[in-house]
Amino acid sequence: MTRPTVSRTTSFTRTELTVYTLGFLAFFLFGLVQAGYGPSYPALGREYGQPVTVVGVVASLHFAGSAVGTLLLGALLTRLSLRSSLMVAALGLVLGLLGVALSPSWTLLLVGATLGGLSFGVLSAGLNLAFAELGAGPSNLVNGLFGIGSVVSPILVTLLAKGSHGPPFLLMAVMAAALAVGLRLLWPKPEQGAAPIPNTAQASTVQAQSETPGQPVLSKTVPLHSPLPRPAPLPRRVLTLFGLCFFLYVGIEAGYGNWATTYFARLGADQPELLTSFYWLALTAGRFASAALGSRFGPLQVLSFATGGAMLGSALMLLGGLRLAPYGLVLAGFCIAPIFSTQLAWFTRSQPPRLAPYMLTLGSVGGAVLPALTGLALPRLGAASVPLAPLIIAALLLLCVTLLHRQLAGRPTVPDLLAP
Repeated sequence: MTRPTVSRTTSFTRTELTVYTLGFLAFFLFGLVQAGYGPSYPALGREYGQPVTVVGVVASLHFAGSAVGTLLLGALLTRLSLRSSLMVAALGLVLGLLGVALSPSWTLLLVGATLGGLSFGVLSAGLNLAFAELGAGPSNLVNGLFGIGSVVSPILVTLLAKGSHGPPFLLMAVMAAALAVGLRLLWPKPEQGAAPIPNTAQASTVQAQSETPGQPVLSKTVPLHSPLPRPAPLPRRVLTLFGLCFFLYVGIEAGYGNWATTYFARLGADQPELLTSFYWLALTAGRFASAALGSRFGPLQVLSFATGGAMLGSALMLLGGLRLAPYGLVLAGFCIAPIFSTQLAWFTRSQPPRLAPYMLTLGSVGGAVLPALTGLALPRLGAASVPLAPLIIAALLLLCVTLLHRQLAGRPTVPDLLAP
């Protein structure tokens, strides 16, 4: 489901190199932040006197804030340029991370996690929009840095969080401050040729002036040789199924990342944070592998393989004990890697891409709700709830994917907009 990238014959300009550098820093930081909460649960519980069922709400508030932030970007862009919106969000992320690192009370720590998540959502959505304008290749490249940050984060927690959970988050706050300064000094200003993304009120005007009916607005670097028809609106039940797919997937990814450390600690592993890092490493490797191979298979094939692998990996974690559980986690991480990009490509080929942010928001909501439910199940089911939850969620995702395939069978898709 990957799209071919637009070939280029000219070298990178200084502005492009600057944007890439800031993008690499930002997405690496995103990986550090998102993967840093789960390995910190044991320390947070000790320092603030909270049971494990409550500690998980930290990551849930992060994802809830991220969901709101994705939508907030649209409101910010009605008044600010993309550059200014990203700067505001970077400063908010600094404050949120400082709140998580230094808060004297549990309540203030939760406020910091929420503010950090909100800013994370604005930054992530804004930078994804910016790199999407450069093509699928650049977008995949910077998102690969997210995976690397996710691998490094549990190791960082292991090395720095010896006596307190705070040092890793302080380091992330310093990186967020560097990003804010970089955006202020180096990100191209609108008058330098990087025009801000049109706000929602202007979008319809831009579309009316620059498109044939239904034709998406694209970067000038991606010329269209013929008008593209708008697909007929999908039935509401199909949109609901797509929304459920995003909701369930992010719940799986976040559930493994947030609770794997707790699970392996309860099994008696010596370095549970390191095992969580292996999960993120497998996820990153799976994304690079899917980028190379995913275009050869249809969405039903890819998603069936991915959900099946997640169920098998969860079963190994549930039944294999400490000897096989790490292999199950790595297998699950590798197999779920192509789910998000495949679902997003599937959705944008059957609906206008401008509806995609709503799917991303539903994904963030899933990342907030489903791992929290796992935490609530811990007192009743014990450590088994950690692999049992993604096992059930993956089965539900496979059901939704199968129903979607039946609903969309025979329906025309949107032509590949990035094809030469």
